[in-house]
Amino acid sequence: MFTPRKLADNYREMISSIGFYPSMLSVMFLVFALVTTAIEYSSLSMEFKELIGVLLVDSEENARTILSTLAGSIISLTVFSFSMVMVVLNSASASLSPRVLPGLITRKSHQLVLGFYLGSIIYTIIMLINIRTIGDGDTGIPSLGILFSLIFGLISLGFFVYFIHSISKAIQVDNVLNDLFKNTKAELKSIISMQEENPVNDFPRFDDWHSIKSKTEGYFKGAHSDKLCALCKKHNIRIYISVKQGFFTVKGYPFLKCDTDLSDKPELVEELLACFIFYIEEYIRDHYRYGMTQISEIAVKAMSPGINDPGTAVKAIDMLSILLIKRLNISDVNYSLKHAEGDKPYLYLHETSFDELLHDNFTPIRNYAKGDAYVMVNVLEAFKNILFRSSENSEATESLFIYLEAIVEDIDRNTSNDYDRKQITNMLKAIARISEDKGEKLVAKFTTNSED
Repeated sequence: MFTPRKLADNYREMISSIGFYPSMLSVMFLVFALVTTAIEYSSLSMEFKELIGVLLVDSEENARTILSTLAGSIISLTVFSFSMVMVVLNSASASLSPRVLPGLITRKSHQLVLGFYLGSIIYTIIMLINIRTIGDGDTGIPSLGILFSLIFGLISLGFFVYFIHSISKAIQVDNVLNDLFKNTKAELKSIISMQEENPVNDFPRFDDWHSIKSKTEGYFKGAHSDKLCALCKKHNIRIYISVKQGFFTVKGYPFLKCDTDLSDKPELVEELLACFIFYIEEYIRDHYRYGMTQISEIAVKAMSPGINDPGTAVKAIDMLSILLIKRLNISDVNYSLKHAEGDKPYLYLHETSFDELLHDNFTPIRNYAKGDAYVMVNVLEAFKNILFRSSENSEATESLFIYLEAIVEDIDRNTSNDYDRKQITNMLKAIARISEDKGEKLVAKFTTNSED
């Protein structure tokens, strides 16, 4: 039996499949082929064919040859294109990060090209089987359909050139990073704009609210906020999602809180839980955190011995610093004002904190690159830039310096070259000029260990 949650999960899986748009286009071409066949010999079509007779095929042998050649050629293009997709996915998984694959697979432009190929093949085959004897030994040639097949074949050649160009760009690490950065930044901006246009300053005490336990396991990825808020308004309740997106929940985990005790309303609890989405893939459109995680993983992959590309790691670190600066403008409690009256939301969400983002994204980089002075100097520079913009946010500044202590400790243990230590000391002094008290302590601790 399909529950609303299963339907939502299957819908998400279906539209994220590489075959979704190709299947839809194939059906459209099939319908168009049937329509073309139905009107091929109508009086209006015959008059139109007389006007463009020079472009139409008038021989059964030529018609079969053209259609057979088109079908075979487009099949070859399709096989080659699908092979290129598989090569790109394998290469991206090996050299970038497996988590970027869902974004590459669901790229609509590539799916539309593949769908056009499949649709053209279906259309051409249907035209081929519609060459038939219509009476008195005459042969019915679907000349109008053959003309469309020729047009689709020429368009397929153009799409093939575009596909090769696009797929070769898609695997380049700079383009992948730029796309991740652009999409993640756009998600951050949308949340910032929403909170600035509809500010909510008076948040309730969620500790006093009643817990609602999960009845499934999986990675929490979001909620159908419109349906959820409509339910909340109908029953005059408010919901707080107490875990961050991407959190792995197990059965019985209290990931929700409600301002009303719903223990005696199991049917309402079931309706509420059906509004939440659990699946494995990470899409930036679901939350900006996933984009930052993918950028961080590309940086770590670039530092692996098999790739050894510190330049890419540095670029990823710079992007993370800009995204974290944007994150400073977001409240730690997010909300949805759908169906709300005034500034009292029905749905509150636990936003991934600045401290959690620091830990999740920079800890892998710190662990893998702690022996590379070039990369670590750039990590310190990234923190300096974030500190420069976080001067009005005392909590973020405190988190940055706590994490800087861990970075300096790792650098101190893994860097012995005097030149490298001098470069790091200079960067720490630059940080000290932004925040003298805490920055000077870092400089003193690092230089004391250097003297020892």
